[in-house]
Amino acid sequence: MSVSSIRKHSEALNNLYSLPLPSHRTGPLYNAFSYPTKISPEAIAVFIATHTKPGANVLDAFGGSGTTGLAALLCDRPTNAMLDLAAKLGVSPKWGARNAHIYEISSLGTFVAKTLCNPPDPVKFFDAVKKLLSLAESSIGWVYKAQDPDGVSGRVRHIIWSDVLICPECNSEQLYWDVAVQRKPLALQNTFACQVCNHKVAVDKSMRATEKVYDSFGVKNVQKKRVPVRIYGSTGTKRWARDLTADDIKLIKKIDKAELPISAPDKEIIWGDLYRAGYHTGITKLHHFYTKRNFLVISTLWNLLEEFDKDVRDALRLLLLSYNSTHSTLMTRVVIKKNQNDFVLTGAQSGVLYISGLPVEKNILEGILRKSKTFVDSFRLIYGSSGKVIVYNKSSEKMSLQEGSIDYVFTDPPFGDYIPYAEINQINELWLGNITNRKKELIVSPSQGKTVVHYEQMMSNVFREIFRVLKPDGMATVVFHSAHSNIWRALVSSYIKAGFSVSATSVLDKIQSSFKQVVSEVSVKGDPLLLLSKKSNAYSDRRTCLDIAIEVIANTNYSRVRDDAVDVQRLYSTFISNCLKVGVEVDIDAKVFFSMAKKSQKVLSL
Repeated sequence: MSVSSIRKHSEALNNLYSLPLPSHRTGPLYNAFSYPTKISPEAIAVFIATHTKPGANVLDAFGGSGTTGLAALLCDRPTNAMLDLAAKLGVSPKWGARNAHIYEISSLGTFVAKTLCNPPDPVKFFDAVKKLLSLAESSIGWVYKAQDPDGVSGRVRHIIWSDVLICPECNSEQLYWDVAVQRKPLALQNTFACQVCNHKVAVDKSMRATEKVYDSFGVKNVQKKRVPVRIYGSTGTKRWARDLTADDIKLIKKIDKAELPISAPDKEIIWGDLYRAGYHTGITKLHHFYTKRNFLVISTLWNLLEEFDKDVRDALRLLLLSYNSTHSTLMTRVVIKKNQNDFVLTGAQSGVLYISGLPVEKNILEGILRKSKTFVDSFRLIYGSSGKVIVYNKSSEKMSLQEGSIDYVFTDPPFGDYIPYAEINQINELWLGNITNRKKELIVSPSQGKTVVHYEQMMSNVFREIFRVLKPDGMATVVFHSAHSNIWRALVSSYIKAGFSVSATSVLDKIQSSFKQVVSEVSVKGDPLLLLSKKSNAYSDRRTCLDIAIEVIANTNYSRVRDDAVDVQRLYSTFISNCLKVGVEVDIDAKVFFSMAKKSQKVLSL
C-alpha cells in the first residue's frame, strides 16, 4: 500500500471513529428479527466495506440474529441508507460481496441467522404466507369474530384484559381497569378508593387475585385472575371499540373447550434471573404465557407449516417467531402517550419477560400479514447475493477456523448481566424444540452461578480465539455497553490478555432504548465502539480515570442540551470511550459519574 493510500485509509478510519455514529435502527432488515442491542446491518456493512476489500472473510464471534452476516451480503448491493451513511462519515467503502462466519451459542439466534442469511425467493415466500393465512382463516378464523356496536359482524383487532386487585382492608375484589384507569384525561392512578369499603389503597401494595383454572392442556393450575374488559375491532374499513358482551364471553368459553393441534408444545419454562413472584404467578409452562385463544392460533399456524415446501418452511417459521414473543403473548401491553385519548398498543418490553396489569390479546392472523411485508422487503434486499454466510451453533471460545483466516471482525459481545438472552429466547425456542445450553452462555448470572470472574474467563477465551484467527493486519470493531465499571474492566482485561490494543474509539447513538434503559436510574445512552488491532500500543497518558471524568463533564455545554438527563447518560459512554482510547482503567460506575455530572450542572446554574 502506498503512503498516500495509507494516509487516505487512516483519514477514513478517523472519520469513522471520531464522532458519535448513528445506528440507523430502522428498515426492513433490522425490523425483521433483531436482538434489542444490535445495530442495523446497513451500518455494519459500512464498517465492513471500509475496513476490507470484496471477497474478504468477516467474523462475528457473538452472532446474535446474524446481523453481521446480513451486512456482509449487503456489501454486494449497497442500499441508499448505506450510501448516505458513508457520505455523512466521509468514508469511501469498497462495495462488493464479503463472506461471513457467524458463531452463536443461542438456538434461536442460530436459526434466525441461517434463515435470514439464506432467504427464499421473495415472491414464492409471499405466496406461501397468503396460503398459510388462508388455511388458518378456514381452520381457526372464527376465534376472532365479534359484532361491532351496531350488531354488524366484524373482527377482533385486540382485546385488553385486566388484573383483579384485592383490597387489603376488606378483602374485596375489583378490576384494576375499573379502579385505576382514569378516562378523561387518560391516566393510570397510583391509588384508588375501594368500591366496597372506600379505603384508600395504593395500587402497587394491592394483592392480585388468583384462581384455579384448567389450562390449555386441561391441567388444573393456580394463576393470576384476569378478565377481558375492552374489545377493539373492525368491520370493513370501520374501526370500533366497546366493552365486552355476553356473546364475547360465550366465544371465550367455546375457545377454552377447543382442542389443540397434536403438535402444540406442552413445555416447561426454565426460570432464571427474570422470574418475578407477582406477575409470573402460575406461569410454569410455555402456554401459560398465552391466552387460550392465541395459543390455539399459534399452535394451528405452526402445525400448518408442515404442508409447505422445505425451501419456504423455515422462513415461514421465522415469520411466526418474529411476531410470537413480541405480540402474541400476555407480555403485549398498552401504554399511555401524551395527547392521546385512548391507550396505545405496543409489544412486549425488550430484555425482560414483563406482564403488565393490562395485558393485550392481539389478532395474530392480521399481525402476521402485516409483519410478512417486512420480511418480503428484507428478502428482496439480499436474495441472490454472491456472498456466503456460514453459521455455527457453538461457543466461540473454541473456533474451528484456521489461524490468520479472517480479515475483519465486527462483534457485539453480551453485556455482562444486562440481558439473559437464553431465558428470554425460550419463548421462541420451545416452539423450535431446541433450547440454548446455558452452561455455555457468556453472562453474569446469579441463577447460573456465574460471576464477573467467570464472565472475564469466558470472554478472554473468545478474544484469544479472535486474535488467533485474525490476520496480522486485521482489525476488530467491538460494540459494548455497561453501566458498571467491573464489567468494563473484565472486557478490557480480556482483549489485552489476548494481545489486542485500542486503535480508535467512538460512540454509537442508539435511537431506541431497551426496557432496562428506560426504567433504570443508571441507564446509559449510546454504545462505545472500539477498534482493536494486533499492533502493540504504548500508552503514555498519565491521567487517571477521575481526571478524564472531570474533563468530559467540564467540556460539556449544558446550555445547548434540551434534555440534561439524556445528555448525562450519553456522557458516560463518551467518558468510557475516552478512557479506553488512552488505556486508562475504568473504575467509575455510571451512578457515580451521573452524581458528578449533576453536581457540575448545579454549580453552572448558580
